Amino acid sequence: MKSKSFLIAAVCATFFLSSCEKEEVVKAEDLPQTAREFISNNFVNETVTSVVKEENGKNISYDVVLNNGTKLDFNKEGQITEIDSQTKLPDSVIPGPIRSYVQTNYTTEHITGWELEGTNQDVELSNQLELRFDKDNNFVSLQD
Repeated sequence: MKSKSFLIAAVCATFFLSSCEKEEVVKAEDLPQTAREFISNNFVNETVTSVVKEENGKNISYDVVLNNGTKLDFNKEGQITEIDSQTKLPDSVIPGPIRSYVQTNYTTEHITGWELEGTNQDVELSNQLELRFDKDNNFVSLQD
């Protein structure tokens, strides 16, 4: 009997939690101004192919896909939180000290991903290696 009650409670909780999250396809013009400027300044030759606005309670984020397959995530203020690409990211989206560290220590690799993880920045290289840097762009560790 207890397991049946637990199962019912779990199903109700799952339904309740999933109903709090809302995804909606929106136009590129619906992105916050800061996000639109980031894209136009850093991905000059690319166009936005899709934008999904995600709402989870008070958290709002935007998932953007460019015509070259690059994926960008922005928070509700339009600040970039993640970039993922199959190709080299533009130098303009990576802080100078991080670019220099990668160029010095991984001469044959390039940066294909960047993510703001709390106060840290995680960078993915073309060899799938992930590096962690702090908020001041100092190398912290290799990630698993």
